[in-house]
Amino acid sequence: MSDAIEAYRRLRDRVDQMSESLNKIHDGQMVCKAGCCGCCVDLTVFPVEYYSIAGELGQKGLPSPVFDPSQKCGFLDASGLCRMYPYRPLICRTQGLPLAFLNEDVSPVEMNVTFCEKNFAEPHSDAADFGPENTLNLDDINDSLWQIHLAFLEEHPELHLEPSQRIELKRLTELP
Repeated sequence: MSDAIEAYRRLRDRVDQMSESLNKIHDGQMVCKAGCCGCCVDLTVFPVEYYSIAGELGQKGLPSPVFDPSQKCGFLDASGLCRMYPYRPLICRTQGLPLAFLNEDVSPVEMNVTFCEKNFAEPHSDAADFGPENTLNLDDINDSLWQIHLAFLEEHPELHLEPSQRIELKRLTELP
């Protein structure tokens, strides 16, 4: 396995741990649960994520996931559950959580927080006071993913991929 894919999987594990912690912190305010698919859409991902997911599907001997183009995300089943949940990309792992990001569109530049509109709808003491201890810093995650992506491209020049190139996740259905 490539070093970049190993680094990606470590980042994914770290995001899962942070997500679990945030779900505990915000228990009662987070309504996103299994079957909630309001944020789900067909995605493109960096090649490192695509090849990591494809590799895991192959290692587990799983068939290519079923893709239903009639769904908002083709990997959703009829009940709104993700058919590739254990292998889903980082963006799917963070949806709904309170995500902090540096907003460079305002002056002065400031940190903003975004989250699914279904969450934090009820007044609650911690919902109004987002900070580093109860949000996921999306910029840090994205910066780490970008560096891992660049390392993957360096490891695999034979793929002839450009840094800005992304791969449709639905191509996983083309796997043998």
